[in-house]
Amino acid sequence: MKSYLEGKKLNNIEKNKAQKDGLELGSELEELAKVGWEKIDKTDLELRLKWYGMFWRPKSPGKFMLRLRIPNGVLNNLQLKVIASIVARYGDEGSSDITTRQNLQLRGVLINDLPEILKRLKEANLETIQSGFDNPRNVTGNPLAGIDPEEILDTRPYTLKLQNFLTNNGNGNAEFSNLPRKWNTAVAGSYDNFLLHNDLIFHPVLNKGVMGFGVWVGGILSSQLNDYAVPLNAWVNPDQICNLTGVILSIWRNHGERDKRNKGRFRFYLNKVGIENFRKMVEEKFGELSEDPGSIFSKKPRTFFGVNPQKQSGLFYAGLHVPVGRLTAERIQDLAYLSSAYGSGEIRLTEDQNIIIVNINGDNIRKFKADPLLKTFPLDPDPISAGTVSCTGSTYCSFALTNTKDQAQKVSRELASELDVPKELKIHWTGCPNSCGQAYMGAIGLTGTKTRNSDGEMTEAYNISIGGKQGPVNRIGELKYKSIPKSDIKDVLKKILIENHFAVPKKTSKPIFLNQIKRIVNWIKATNKSILSR
Repeated sequence: MKSYLEGKKLNNIEKNKAQKDGLELGSELEELAKVGWEKIDKTDLELRLKWYGMFWRPKSPGKFMLRLRIPNGVLNNLQLKVIASIVARYGDEGSSDITTRQNLQLRGVLINDLPEILKRLKEANLETIQSGFDNPRNVTGNPLAGIDPEEILDTRPYTLKLQNFLTNNGNGNAEFSNLPRKWNTAVAGSYDNFLLHNDLIFHPVLNKGVMGFGVWVGGILSSQLNDYAVPLNAWVNPDQICNLTGVILSIWRNHGERDKRNKGRFRFYLNKVGIENFRKMVEEKFGELSEDPGSIFSKKPRTFFGVNPQKQSGLFYAGLHVPVGRLTAERIQDLAYLSSAYGSGEIRLTEDQNIIIVNINGDNIRKFKADPLLKTFPLDPDPISAGTVSCTGSTYCSFALTNTKDQAQKVSRELASELDVPKELKIHWTGCPNSCGQAYMGAIGLTGTKTRNSDGEMTEAYNISIGGKQGPVNRIGELKYKSIPKSDIKDVLKKILIENHFAVPKKTSKPIFLNQIKRIVNWIKATNKSILSR
């Protein structure tokens, strides 16, 4: 047992982690692949495989979800093709989801294929190590890093540096392989790169003429608490971010909750000790901290959709909509084609589960906009679909209480046909209170639950929060409606949108109606029908 666990009261999950670290499973993967999932030890199967990105799913026994690590959401053409080929291997059972951490999850994966898949991913400079459970998750950053006209700094070197530090360059980092719960790290690159839902955020701040980072801590979206991060009142030079991350993580690792799992997240520990005391604890290990001059945030995040100029003269990026972030192998190949045919072969994943193609030459814009694939990945989606974010839902996730992705797509289409919405609206769907879909960040947030219908039968339902906002005056959404049956969700959302002045009902104008009547009459006459005389 590791020294920081000695004398602590441990729940059953913590006891299993203490008995055998998840990273120890690495040397056994070849053998596990041979024996098959039915013969794997239950704890290894359902718990420790997550240290290598493999998630057992009771909804689809034997067909795993494999979570990648894609720092800053940057993928090149080769990587896209490798991912597409892995998904394609599983036919109709295979698919991929863009996550709210600029990442990808592959579905339908078989344990027998895992060693070969990990080998192919590594050759393409991709990893899965420590991508799940009580580990540091994918490091996020500005999706426009390096090309953003409003960029303060390029986040890519820092997200990669942090990933290598947290995972020991992809070999697994035992220092951070047994945390009390998951850990999210992010690096902002512009004033509207709002990332305060993470456990640790480095925000670019100029201090006495030196560009460094202001430090924010304790963002949380969970079943027990939803809140944005608070400032640590600390500023660090760029070369200090890994050291500071290690200090903060080690304090929480050593002292965080290990008995009550629902209180295990970092923010609960931070609230317990207080921000000022925690800062002193950090200084004891890190050394004296400079005070933070203060971060600046834009009024609201930009939309990435459409074709937009990069900071490089003559080059453009294109934001494409991927409905609720779901991709088949064919669609991943389509994105590889678009990125290489018109851009530099690189794409970016966004936290809103969409795609950005970068480095499109101005001479290619007209041809790019005419490509038939943009009917699948529209540049200008309707404002409701554009802002719709959804977790995996009950199709694959055993925690989810509702089928979020299918319901989100259906409802967004229906609302778009009935309402005029002037601008993109963030509507976040999550299938359970764990809030992978970040419901309380949305202007409207839906959290899956169950309720009884008029016949007394249990049915899928949602709690609805309103008012989530990002920017200088940020706030978490407030719960307004409870246990709305899925059959009533569209009507309730429509009511909310109209009452909060997010939308107005569509009206068919009189001239259009008269033109339709004229076309019908002309068609009847042209076909020599006698209906009018009857």
